[in-house]
Amino acid sequence: MNFSDVMREESKWTKTENGADAKNTTDSALLDMFATIGAMRTRSEDEIVKKFELAFQEDSLGAMRCLFYARDIHGGLGERRVFRVLLTYIANKHTEELRKNIDKIPEYGRWDDVYSLVGTKLEDNMWDDVKYQLLKDKVLMKNEESSSLLAKWLKKADASSPNTRKLGIYTAKKLGMSVYDYKRLCNRLRKHIDVVEQRMSARQWDTINYPAVPSRAMMNYRKAFARHDQERFEEYINKVSSGEQKINAATLYPYDIVEKILYHSENSKVLEAQWDNLPNYVDGDVNAVVMADVSGSMYGRPMATSIGLAMYFAERNKGAYHNLFMTFSGRPKFVEIKGNTITQKINFISRASWQMNTDLEAALMKILDVAIENHCSQEEMPKSLIIISDMEIDCCTNQKHRENFYDYVSRVYKEHGYKIPNVVFWNVNSRHDVFLADKNRKGVQLVSGQSVSTFKNLIGCVDKTPVEMMYSVLNSDRYQAIQI
Repeated sequence: MNFSDVMREESKWTKTENGADAKNTTDSALLDMFATIGAMRTRSEDEIVKKFELAFQEDSLGAMRCLFYARDIHGGLGERRVFRVLLTYIANKHTEELRKNIDKIPEYGRWDDVYSLVGTKLEDNMWDDVKYQLLKDKVLMKNEESSSLLAKWLKKADASSPNTRKLGIYTAKKLGMSVYDYKRLCNRLRKHIDVVEQRMSARQWDTINYPAVPSRAMMNYRKAFARHDQERFEEYINKVSSGEQKINAATLYPYDIVEKILYHSENSKVLEAQWDNLPNYVDGDVNAVVMADVSGSMYGRPMATSIGLAMYFAERNKGAYHNLFMTFSGRPKFVEIKGNTITQKINFISRASWQMNTDLEAALMKILDVAIENHCSQEEMPKSLIIISDMEIDCCTNQKHRENFYDYVSRVYKEHGYKIPNVVFWNVNSRHDVFLADKNRKGVQLVSGQSVSTFKNLIGCVDKTPVEMMYSVLNSDRYQAIQI
């Protein structure tokens, strides 16, 4: 290896916030994006754009599909800010590639996402799509047929927020309507699709059809429903608990529920019901254990995400590790979930030993120690370890200079006669670029975000490389509609 090659290799190394050696790239710009795009809520717009542009130069179709995977509310990560930042950028920088996919924006996201195209080269195309859908919805409303949710997400011309009101007035102008006619049409369409906020504004609480209330609206308005329609709402929630009625939860994240209990000590039958009705992406007997980072750097939403995803998987896994997961900080602990309600379970977990440091090495060594002490065979070990963390791990005890974390742990396991299980590094808070394995590392997958749908993508990918797992998602039937 000549000096320039050495310098290039050296440039790929970084340190975690706690001093461990790690890579700042997987050696694939697209994988760098895929492995962090669900955990970039606190990153700057410039960082987000740079990561996309590098990915686009490597694989333009893959980058576009990754963009829509990030936004995909039902099958992907459900990330809103990153998607909107990139829509604005791509509309001006890669105009033709996005032009072909404008109509897919509300399919994977929401109609209000298209406002990110205001002021870009694709604004006129966007308004053409909005006009077409609005005309279509007017016909459907006249025929008393189901219409789209466009009217729900169009900006209101009389909103309390000055920015929203300004966009609402601008929308009326672009649609060739007076503000009065625009408001009137939107109100009629919202009434037609039965937007719950319409009934709330009209104080028609006793007419709200609770089983039809969307997931997020139920979460946001649960206290208002209980306050203004107490008897009927309590009756509905009791019927949900007994299985007589349904409650929507498909677009919620586990952290939506966990953080309200963990940080606000809320005890609510609505939260219980929505937790029980989260979509199940863990199919039967899965030989895997989740390891949840509960160190100091995870405090806040990342902690709620880590605990929520771990509990979700442990509860729904019907195999040997049902109701079991592992927490790690200074002292890793195996946790068996106890309690009858989600509140009891979270309160039980919160009494576990949580410390400031992020000793992932100790957690993986604890699994090895248990195997050695109990003379476990390789077949008795978990087939996969799902590590949910911000990846800012501590410096390892005997890690060699410029030895990546995964290589180090693999070496230690091998020295004791074991093969390290398949490892998933699931990043829930990417503050800077830290990768604990490269793109070709067999038996490792790199994912990110807060969404339980990621479990569905992981279950069939044991022993695949990070790149193979990524393309199994991006090239799936779900994203074939995205073309360039």
